[in-house]
Parts: sequence; C-alpha cells; structure tokens
Amino acid sequence: MDQNFLKLFPPELQETISALYDVILERALSRAYQNLDEEKKALMAEIFSLDNEKAKENFLKEYLKDLDSLIVEETKKIIEEIKK
Repeated sequence: MDQNFLKLFPPELQETISALYDVILERALSRAYQNLDEEKKALMAEIFSLDNEKAKENFLKEYLKDLDSLIVEETKKIIEEIKK
C-alpha cells in the first residue's frame, strides 16, 4: 500500500487500514487466480515467488485486468459483513 495514503490517517489507525487493505487485496487476488487457466496459475505462482515488483506489476496488468473491479467488489462485501 502506498505509504503516503496511510499518512492521511491518524497513526493509531494506520496499521488497521493497512491490514484491511491486505485482506481486500488477498481476497481479490484469490478470486482472480481462480479465473486463470492452469498455465497462467503456474506463471503467477512463479512470478509472485520472486522479489521482482516490476514483473508482478506486468503480470497483473496483462492477465488480471479486472483486478480493480474485484478489489471494489471485495471492499463492498467487507463493508456489508461489517454492517451485519
């Protein structure tokens, strides 16, 4: 998560906001992963095991074009879960 974004929040909330973002991203990536074919799943696993942020970014742009919409959907789901 962009550290500048976190600075918009009071220090006591920054850790919580960061953790919430991580949960949302994990859920969205999991859904996106499930939609990939086996070859792309293997490629994703290989790329994400590396310490190469540019390769990860390129993979996301090329193969997970709907990730932003999945992030929005997962955010809405979490909001609904919290409201219950």
